[in-house]
Amino acid sequence: MRLFIEAALEPRALDDVWSVGERLRRQPTFPVNGVRWVKREAMHITLRFLGELEPARAPDVADALSELRNSGRFAVRVVEVGSFGGRRPHVAWVGFARDDGFDRLQTLRQRLDEALSGVGFEAAGDAFRPHVTLGRVRRQATSSDRAAIRTAIANAPPLDIASGVDRVALVESRLLRGGPQYRRLAITEL
Repeated sequence: MRLFIEAALEPRALDDVWSVGERLRRQPTFPVNGVRWVKREAMHITLRFLGELEPARAPDVADALSELRNSGRFAVRVVEVGSFGGRRPHVAWVGFARDDGFDRLQTLRQRLDEALSGVGFEAAGDAFRPHVTLGRVRRQATSSDRAAIRTAIANAPPLDIASGVDRVALVESRLLRGGPQYRRLAITEL
């Protein structure tokens, strides 16, 4: 089973984040089929991608997740639109203000890594860059499509979307033809 751990934004904030992608997509110069957009209900902050695991490992991960219980709800602010991939963007995302909420996300990830190490997972080797994915640039996107996507993202206005973060979840991800299907296996209230 393919697993990851997410932090969830409030429903109202998810609506606002989803509308950012809608505004990008509606720009007259934006390539119509250049991006595979994330569905609103699938938007989240990935705290840790675990990848393919044996189903028997899921309870251990859920136990580690429960160690985050009662760590305290906190607020974050979505303030920017960006992309990964430089001149060849492959992911469009929204990112967070570098404030107390950002620091709390970093601490939450660190505490999660410590809890996961207690059930046999190695520390994540990647730098944690909290974001919410808006969409993934399609492989067949041309260089002019990618240039238009880069321009749209660079010209996106600053954002100010506030949200609380009050829970984390262990999520199973099934990759299907119509996009990923997510099933929350365990939820921990912060």
